[in-house]
Amino acid sequence: MGRARPAVNTGTGEYVQLELLKENDRPYDWSGGGRHVNASKKLGAALWEKGSGYTRNDKLVYGYYLFNSPPGDEPLRQSFREIGGSLELRPTAVGKSVGNLNRGGFLLETEKVGRVKFYRLNSRAAYDGPSGQQRRATEHARHPVTTCPPEKKEEETS
Repeated sequence: MGRARPAVNTGTGEYVQLELLKENDRPYDWSGGGRHVNASKKLGAALWEKGSGYTRNDKLVYGYYLFNSPPGDEPLRQSFREIGGSLELRPTAVGKSVGNLNRGGFLLETEKVGRVKFYRLNSRAAYDGPSGQQRRATEHARHPVTTCPPEKKEEETS
């Protein structure tokens, strides 16, 4: 089997890549500016399931929020027009999908500026940040519903 080699360079404190790399290979650099999101695979799979009641646009908008939301509990501060431009959807279609995802608990209304509402990802479904912050954020977050709740019709008064 051979003599054990050290796993850490004691001079620099860096981990030593052992069997993973060939002689001229370099380790992968994780400092490329990418962030990682903790997402619930179970809730995501239920959202994408055929009989969930969520539309293709809903799933597209959820994916947009998942990959474009700022870290932590901050809302995505983009108008439906901006989101629609990126997804090639009309702003009304984006608004309807955001409404469905909000009723289902995947997106939560966070702030309102004038008549414009901003939404964030529910931290129980996905969170961009350290796991300790995610645990604190989920303490009071509602559980998402994996079947799309129906839109409430306003009752007419006569």
